[in-house]
Amino acid sequence: MIPQNFIDDLLYRLDIADVVGRYVQLKSAGANLQGLCPFHKEKSPSFSVSPSKQFYHCFGCGASGNAIGFVMEHLGMTFPEAVEQLAGQLGMEVPYEKGMDLPEEVRSERDQIVELLTRSANYYKAQLKQSPRAVQYLKNRGLTGQIAARYGLGYAPDNYQNLESVVDDYASNVLLDTAGLTKLSEQNSRRYDRFRDRVMFPIRNAKGQVIGFGGRVIEKAEPKYLNSPETPVFHKGHEVYGLFEARQAIHKKGYVLITEGYMDVVALAQWGFENAVATLGTAVTPDHVQKLFKQTDRLVFAFDGDGAGQKAAWRALQACLSHVNEVKRADFIFLPTEHDPDSYVRTEGPDGFEALVAKALSLSDYLLRQVGSQFQVQQVEGSSAAVAFLKPLVAQVQPSVFRSALVRSLADLLGMTPVELSSHLGLKRPVGEGQVFRRKGKDAGPRADFSPRPKAKSALLGLAARLVRAPQCVGECFSLVELYEKSDALPQEGHSFIHLVEKIKENPNLLMARLPNAFNDQVHQSWVNGVVQEAQQLDDEIDFETELKDAVYQCSEAWFKSELARLSQLMPLQGEQLVLYHEFMRQFQNFKQKRVNQL
Repeated sequence: MIPQNFIDDLLYRLDIADVVGRYVQLKSAGANLQGLCPFHKEKSPSFSVSPSKQFYHCFGCGASGNAIGFVMEHLGMTFPEAVEQLAGQLGMEVPYEKGMDLPEEVRSERDQIVELLTRSANYYKAQLKQSPRAVQYLKNRGLTGQIAARYGLGYAPDNYQNLESVVDDYASNVLLDTAGLTKLSEQNSRRYDRFRDRVMFPIRNAKGQVIGFGGRVIEKAEPKYLNSPETPVFHKGHEVYGLFEARQAIHKKGYVLITEGYMDVVALAQWGFENAVATLGTAVTPDHVQKLFKQTDRLVFAFDGDGAGQKAAWRALQACLSHVNEVKRADFIFLPTEHDPDSYVRTEGPDGFEALVAKALSLSDYLLRQVGSQFQVQQVEGSSAAVAFLKPLVAQVQPSVFRSALVRSLADLLGMTPVELSSHLGLKRPVGEGQVFRRKGKDAGPRADFSPRPKAKSALLGLAARLVRAPQCVGECFSLVELYEKSDALPQEGHSFIHLVEKIKENPNLLMARLPNAFNDQVHQSWVNGVVQEAQQLDDEIDFETELKDAVYQCSEAWFKSELARLSQLMPLQGEQLVLYHEFMRQFQNFKQKRVNQL
C-alpha cells in the first residue's frame, strides 16, 4: 500500500495544468484552463482544469478528478502505476508499506521492462568494442570514445537472436516484445531481435533509466533509423533524446538546441554543444515543447536545410504557439540546403555554428516571413487569404503582451489596424468565468449562464451508426462483442449493441429500412432508432470502414480501462480476481501493441 501522506505530498508538488497539458491543449478561460475533452469527442471545449483547486471536470461527459485520476483514466493505468509515473517525473521514489498483497504486475512489469532494456543497453555497449566496423563508422563521423561513452552508444550485431545471450528465457519471454526489443515471425512464431547490424542509441528518461532505443544502419539500408515502438515505458511523442545528458549544459548555456537526429546530438556534443537534444523520429509536439520549456526559457530549433527540414521547422512553430509568451521564446536556425547540423558544425566549426545561433530567427519573424512569402499581402485577395491562414494559428497563442505585439506586427504587414485584425481573427478577451453577455436592454450586463449543456453522444452510438452505414464490416465488431459478453455489469447500451451486431450478422441487406422495426424489445428499439438517426446525419463522403475500425479500438480501450479500474477498487485482490486482473492487463497490453503495429 502507498502511504497516504506520500500521495498527499505528490499531489501538492504536482501541477494539474502541467499533467493534463501534456495530453490536452489548454487555453485560459478566466481563472481556469479549457480544452477539448480527451474522454469523448467534441467540437467545442467543455473540459475545464482548475489550477487553484487542482481538479479537472468535463461538463459534457462528467469526467472529473485530480492529476492521478486523470493519468489513470487517460492512459489506462491502475492507481499504483499512475502514482509511479507521476512520482518518477518528479524524481520521487514511491514507498510501499508492507503487508499488502499487490498484484505483481502492478509494481513490477514496468521495472522488468526497464531492467531488460538496461541489460540490452549494456550488451550493445559491450558489442561496440568488439566491432571494428562499427567503431570505424563512429570515428568517420568524428566521434571520440568519450562522447560514445557519455551517450552509452552500442552496436547490435547482424544476428537474429543476439539477446538470447542476455535473457535466459528468450524464446518464451513476452516482455521482450512488450519492451520493443523483439518481434515474432509471422511464418513460424519464432522470436527474433528487432535491432540488427545497427549502431545503438539508448534513450533515457529523466531518472537516467533506459526506456528505448534508436538504431542507425552503418551502410546503406532502409529504414536508416529504426526506433523502439510505443511501450508501457516509452512514448516517442513525449520523450526527447539526449535530455538527460543535456540538462546541465542547457542551464549553463541558457537555451536548448533541438535537432532531428541522434547523430546530430552526439556530433554537436562532440563540438561543445552539449545542450543539444532530438525528437525521436516524429514531428515536434506540444508535449516536447512543454517538457523543454521546463528546462529553459529559450528553444532553438536547428533542422536540416532540405525541404523536409523546412516542413519540420514549420510544424515546430505550430507546436510552440500555445507555449510562447514574453518570457518563453522559440527561435529557428535555417541551415544551407546541403547541410544538417552534424555536417555544418564539422564544416564550419563551433564558432560558425555559434554565429548561426546568435542570428536565429525568432518565431514571430519566422511567421511574418512565411505570411509575406506565401501571400501577396499588398492585394485585397492576398491580405484576406492571409487572415484566413493566420486565424487558427494566432488563436493558439495565449492572451499576453507577446500576442498583442504579434498582432501589431501582423497588422502592419497586412495594412490593417491591430483592432481590425484582432476582430477578423476572432480574438476576444475573457469576460469572466461562466458569464455571457446578453444585450437586450440598456442596463443589460453579464450574468451566469447555467443553461444545461447538451448530453454528449456516446462512443458506442457513433460506432453503431458507422456499422449501419458499412454493414459489410460487421466482423470488425466481433472482438468488442466478446469483451462486452465478459462484463458482469454491462450498461444497457452495450446489450443493445450486441443485439444490433447479431441482426446485422444475420442479414445486412436493406438494413436501414428494416432497423426501425427490428426489435420487439422497446429498450433495444429505442436505442437503435437513435443509431439510425445518427447514421442518416453522417456525411456520405467519409471513410466509414476506417472510422468504424477506429471506433472499435476506442470502445475496446474504454472497456479495458473500466474493468481494470473496477478491479483496482477491490484491492487487495485474491484468487480468481487476481487471476482475472493479470489476464485483463496482459490482454490490454497486447491489444495496445497490436494497434501500434497496425499504425
